[in-house]
Amino acid sequence: MNYNDEWNGMADFLAGIIEKYAEKMDLDNLPDPDKYYKMKQIKEMYTRYMRLSARKRTA
Repeated sequence: MNYNDEWNGMADFLAGIIEKYAEKMDLDNLPDPDKYYKMKQIKEMYTRYMRLSARKRTA
């Protein structure tokens, strides 16, 4: 049996579910992932900066 044939039923099921509920999930109005990752990166950099600055104040 071909590996692709084993997953074909699952792929069809997922495609049907996505097609059925895509309008209700409002996929077109999801936030931009690039903006999310950029904000996450800024928060991480700020946290590192604050840790380093706290270390320098106590040293």
